[in-house]
Amino acid sequence: MTRGMTVRTRGPMRLLGTTTLPGVARSAPQARAFVLRVAPHIDAEALADIALCVDELVANACEHTASGLGGKVTVIVSAADGVLRVTVLDDGGTAVAPRVRVDPCDEDGRGLRLVDALSTAWGSHRALGGTAVWAEFRVPTGLRTACSHPCPL
Repeated sequence: MTRGMTVRTRGPMRLLGTTTLPGVARSAPQARAFVLRVAPHIDAEALADIALCVDELVANACEHTASGLGGKVTVIVSAADGVLRVTVLDDGGTAVAPRVRVDPCDEDGRGLRLVDALSTAWGSHRALGGTAVWAEFRVPTGLRTACSHPCPL
C-alpha cells in the first residue's frame, strides 16, 4: 500500500467518537485513553499500536502547530469493516505538511516514522483552518464498528 492513500473499505466509515482537547502535552495521553474507550472491540495488541500513533499525532499537533499556542486538538475515531481511522485536527499555523524525515538521526520526525511503520496508511490535508492528519489501521473483519455502550465525548 502506498503511504498517503486511504484503505479501500467495503462500506462507509462510521463515527465512533470525537473529542476536543487543549493543545498541551498532557492531551496526548488523554487522547490515547479516549481511543481505548471508544474502540474496546479491537484486539489489545492492535489497539496498543493505534494508541501509540494517536499519542504521537496529538503530541505533534501540540508541538508544531498553533494548537500548542493556546489552541486545541480534535481527535476523531471512525471505523468500517476491517479498518479503524484516527484523525487529529490541529489549529494550523504551519505551512509545512507533516512528513517522515529521511535522516533517522534528525531531531524531529520520529513520531511520524512510528505512525508510518504501524499504520496501513496515513496522510494529511488542510481542514477547517488547520491540518487533519489521519492514520488507518487494519483490524480483524467481523468486529463491531460501533460502541455498544454510551461513549463519552
